[in-house]
Amino acid sequence: MAVGPVRDIIVGGAGDRLFGCARRYADLLAAEHPKRDVLYLPQCRRRHLLSLLNTGAPLNLIGHSWGAADVAWALGRAGPRARPQLVIGVDPVGKPLRQGCGAGLQTLTVYATGSEGRLMDGNVTARLGRWLGRPCPPGFDAECALSYDTPYAHYDMTRMMRHPGPDGRSAEDCLLDG
Repeated sequence: MAVGPVRDIIVGGAGDRLFGCARRYADLLAAEHPKRDVLYLPQCRRRHLLSLLNTGAPLNLIGHSWGAADVAWALGRAGPRARPQLVIGVDPVGKPLRQGCGAGLQTLTVYATGSEGRLMDGNVTARLGRWLGRPCPPGFDAECALSYDTPYAHYDMTRMMRHPGPDGRSAEDCLLDG
């Protein structure tokens, strides 16, 4: 069976309908790398995401805020045909479960810490979401995950994706290097 290119699926959070941070990042990624297959999904398209996972096509999943909770939900329900290659949570919302992730699944979590304590930005939303949210299945904050902080606010997805981690590589570098 021939395997096609890996598709990048970017899932926005609840605030994306107003602020469009995940949609802007998806548009920017597609414009800068026209040969990549980039798909944007708004939050609450869980069943669509699950159906894409269950096609057996190789996928990279990037979820921002509550979109990361949708990605985690789909990963927890995906069938044996699912072939996620890379899972990135960008300031994910929801209470993580500290469990090991699936064999061969590379996970990365990027946190926003740039304006902690300020009341007028998305960090309040993220903190409330983590406090109120349901536990996420393995995939975010799992034992095999790399996670690091960025000096940006919750809604600054593009800069969080491009900020170098401890090894000098950004989440976007990991995505592009496959």
